[in-house]
Amino acid sequence: MNAAGQWRYRMFLGLMIFYMATACIVAYALLWTTVTQYKVENISETSENQYLVPICAIKKDIFRDPYMNCDLLDHLSYEKFVANGWTKIVYSAKLDYQSIAIKTVNLRGKDMVDCSKTNSILLCHNRAVEKLVREISLLKKLKHETIIQLKHYCSKTSDSHDNLCMKYAVIATEIGEPLTNLKLLQMTWNQRRKIIQDLANLVHYAQHSPAGVLGLADLRRPQFVLVNGSMKLTDLDDIIVGEPRCATNADCSSLNITIQCISSRCEGYNSKLNIQKSFQEFGPYIFLMEGVPREKRVNLDRLRQLWQRNNVTTKQLLSDALLL
Repeated sequence: MNAAGQWRYRMFLGLMIFYMATACIVAYALLWTTVTQYKVENISETSENQYLVPICAIKKDIFRDPYMNCDLLDHLSYEKFVANGWTKIVYSAKLDYQSIAIKTVNLRGKDMVDCSKTNSILLCHNRAVEKLVREISLLKKLKHETIIQLKHYCSKTSDSHDNLCMKYAVIATEIGEPLTNLKLLQMTWNQRRKIIQDLANLVHYAQHSPAGVLGLADLRRPQFVLVNGSMKLTDLDDIIVGEPRCATNADCSSLNITIQCISSRCEGYNSKLNIQKSFQEFGPYIFLMEGVPREKRVNLDRLRQLWQRNNVTTKQLLSDALLL
């Protein structure tokens, strides 16, 4: 090849490399724009899970977890919508001919909508997934008759901070009936007595759980369901694990609760919080005298006053509740 031919060949090769590099830069820029600028308002029914990003690699240690079962959850027979909240949405599904509850990220929930106003949908989605991952961890630790039973879960997360990596989590639990205010008001005395005992049992368990002293800061009626007549807590991601930290006694005073700061902890705060929150949410519906046998009325009224005044231990609450 003569000098002129070599020059033309080098020029052609250089142009090809330039065009290919330019195309790669443009493609990457389009992908980055998609995952960082796509907002909740743009999600359609057919594209809500199409983020055009890779799923995070599965953590190595979860393969030893008997609850981890992604294959099973991919082949569920979904039935209907059950409920939704700020972060999560719940459906019922069939598993081995039995109904279970399936919980995953609510893409149109308040958390996602508010977050996407200033952040990418991918970042907001991953934050929501982290809440589900925390709930999975607590469900595995807190095995109690007053807490919904974990059946299976699938979690694909990574310790990497790669913004292009989409996290994923779905939880399968036993399913129950919604616990509405109307249902509480229509209950018989025996049914209300069971609710009182379940609530006292949960408050006492929160004080002695294997995960530590728990604070049920967001304890509300919609977070509970009825499973074969028993009341169970279904939402765990907002639970406080351990007593709040403090520097002075003033740090332990909130919500009409006054506790001393001991060794940098508000000792006894979670107990007071749980007793107060549980009475505020359920007291007006479960301490009714209608249908209560005469011999039980004094005990019921005594328990109501102790609970309302919040000057009692969780052990005493449970002991008195079991006497009803």
